[in-house]
Amino acid sequence: MNQYVNEAARVSRWRLNRTLLRRLGVALLAVVVLALSWRAAEIRPSVLFQASTIAAVLAFLGGLFPPDLSPDFLRIVIAAMGRTVAMAVAGTALSIILGLPLGVMATATLWRRGVLLAGEHAGIGTSLLAAASRATRALLGFLRAVPDLMWGVLLVVAVGLGSLAGALALAVSYCGVLGRVYADVFEEVAPQPLEALHSTGATRAQVFLRAIWPQAAPNVTAYTLYSFECCMRAASVLGFIGAGGIGYEINVSMRLFEYGQVLTLIAGFIGLVAATEALSRFLRRRLRANAPAGSLAHQHLMTGQGAFGWLDPSRWLTNRTLVVLGSVLVIASFYATGLTSGQLIDAGLPSRLRRFIGGLFPPDFDPAFLKSLGQPLLQTIGISVMGTLIGVTVGAVLALPATSTLIRAEPDEADQRTMPERAGRWLVYTTARLVLSTLRSIPEIVWVLICIISVGLGAFAGTLAVGLHTGGVLGKLYAETLEEVPAQPIEALRAAGARPLQILIYAIWPQARPMLASYTTLRWEMNLRISTVLGLVGGGGLGQAIYNNVQLGFYHRVTTLIVLVYLLVVTTDWISDRLRARPVAA
Repeated sequence: MNQYVNEAARVSRWRLNRTLLRRLGVALLAVVVLALSWRAAEIRPSVLFQASTIAAVLAFLGGLFPPDLSPDFLRIVIAAMGRTVAMAVAGTALSIILGLPLGVMATATLWRRGVLLAGEHAGIGTSLLAAASRATRALLGFLRAVPDLMWGVLLVVAVGLGSLAGALALAVSYCGVLGRVYADVFEEVAPQPLEALHSTGATRAQVFLRAIWPQAAPNVTAYTLYSFECCMRAASVLGFIGAGGIGYEINVSMRLFEYGQVLTLIAGFIGLVAATEALSRFLRRRLRANAPAGSLAHQHLMTGQGAFGWLDPSRWLTNRTLVVLGSVLVIASFYATGLTSGQLIDAGLPSRLRRFIGGLFPPDFDPAFLKSLGQPLLQTIGISVMGTLIGVTVGAVLALPATSTLIRAEPDEADQRTMPERAGRWLVYTTARLVLSTLRSIPEIVWVLICIISVGLGAFAGTLAVGLHTGGVLGKLYAETLEEVPAQPIEALRAAGARPLQILIYAIWPQARPMLASYTTLRWEMNLRISTVLGLVGGGGLGQAIYNNVQLGFYHRVTTLIVLVYLLVVTTDWISDRLRARPVAA
């Protein structure tokens, strides 16, 4: 008996030591990564407190006011916003046209596995279709892994400056995103209708149209509307690389030190994004017309009870009217971006495209060139890691006062706090939410230009830009996660007289920790993508190498850089998936 007890104790000690060694190894690896990232990102905290930096920041803030509201400049702003909308609409429409057939081809249950292949003879045709489906999925992965700004750089070189290059860049990038999303949605539908149609001898086209599409249509529509929101944000910054629109005007005003114009343009950008999100929400709500009779959504649509009463668009906009308006907007956007003006079939364009594509191959794998990419690669990784760390810090600090369950008085506490105290808490909460909204509303590319004013060109400016934008994004996600945890443990501690800090540590944090870790890991993955292109505007990393080689016409080297970015993004996705899949230690 003692022998078994001793053996169990020995095994337990071995497992404990193994766990401790693994945790120690992970901690040492984290320290090494942070040290290398700190060095690669050229972090110089002392620069932020120098008199010249403070003077530059104050001069910038002072130059923002008053904003330029002159009629001449407002006409420029409105025209730039119109070009941005045209780019976003045309890019979204093209991405749907390209992404839908690619998504169908990449759907595994149609071509590679599942009930539709049951009973079929495995011949050369079946094998070819399965191989084509895998190749399509790989193509979609490549298209979405390369950032839209990088596609914009390539297409500006290929077709010239202007909105056409921006629309095509959005189409290429987001057809990869939508194609993959569509394929995933098509694969996740209920299999019973597919089995029923297949058993009657229906073709794959009939199975898709009659069984897959009716089930997938709501999710496809929702994802497409979300993609339109993303396209609008992307279109707003494509102007920084020559695609026109509001981003181009911001870039010009920044370089001319017209900061009053910059404030007006940023306000226009934020308003444009907010209007796009509102339109997307309205369209998603409108699509609930298919909700079951008697549901709250059905009653809302049938009675027309909306936030604006009789002015609610849901009362007078029919689905047919929406289709007509959408079609007119798409046609107008195609015209405004040059997609219907014959520019794509211009006599000189095909030859330029052939020369450009020919210059991309073969990629330059010269050892000396590959060795020169070591520093930009480390800078890109360092910017993403340190920028995310700064964002986590900023987001965590602002998330606590932005969490209503922590900062604002609960109904049962109304008689325990004075009116000034409740007003002060409300002011803190509102201010924190406003700061978070401002941080995330300004794109990283704009933050880079602002940070360059303070710390100069280079990786440190890119790191600060990523950190500020990430702080706004993560702060909002952190606050919402903290607010949405189950309330029972919080109520129990509050009833026992616990203070807000005790409630946070013992009730909110244990429940929110897994989701917070998932959001942080996902955001680092996204920051790695944006870090590859920040150098296009002076933020260091691989983007600087891409910009330099494009300007010099070394397109075969640009191909090598694109391959490197693709491999980096794929590796990051794999690491991120592993980190999210790993359970959070207690």
